[in-house]
Amino acid sequence: MEEFAGIAISDLGLSGLISLAVLMIMVGALIPRSMHKSIVGIMQQRIDKLEELLGKRDTQIDRLLSSAETSAESLEKIQSVTDPERQGGER
Repeated sequence: MEEFAGIAISDLGLSGLISLAVLMIMVGALIPRSMHKSIVGIMQQRIDKLEELLGKRDTQIDRLLSSAETSAESLEKIQSVTDPERQGGER
């Protein structure tokens, strides 16, 4: 005999089974297949869009890092030239 949550299904009767089905639908444990496919499709679209945005963000960060490194090197060279007491400072 099948049991659900410790209760034999045959003991529930028709009204008990209908109540159980309604309860499962209300708590989200039982949804129609078409609704599930729809929700999964929407979530997949969101994931694809977020992955696209993350790719753009990574590209922008890479471009910014290279220019920041160049700026930092330039500033260090300017400082070393203008401050003769620093090591490596030649005029």
